[in-house]
Amino acid sequence: MISTVSIIIRHALGDERMALGVRAAYAAQAGGYETTLALVGEGVYALTGSLPEYLRNMISSFQENDGRLACLGYCAEERGIAPSEFGFEGVDVLGNGELAEILEDSDSVNVF
Repeated sequence: MISTVSIIIRHALGDERMALGVRAAYAAQAGGYETTLALVGEGVYALTGSLPEYLRNMISSFQENDGRLACLGYCAEERGIAPSEFGFEGVDVLGNGELAEILEDSDSVNVF
């Protein structure tokens, strides 16, 4: 039985896969699954700048309902993005090992 879901977004805003990943995380979390939304690669850009209102609202609602929003630290660092620049509070900045543990403990891993 599936109880934990991890959604990984590796595409930047503007790529439909980014929006689909956010929607999938929101739906999984709203469906009662313990859900982690992890941004890696170009996906970390979603943590900064301006997002369409519906995506910002979905991510905020996701977090308000105990969804875990995370990013891979070296991906943000590689792109010159500091945690102080994130447009969301409570983003978990993960090391490679931490992300691997989350994925290992997930019943379902989906990559967008």
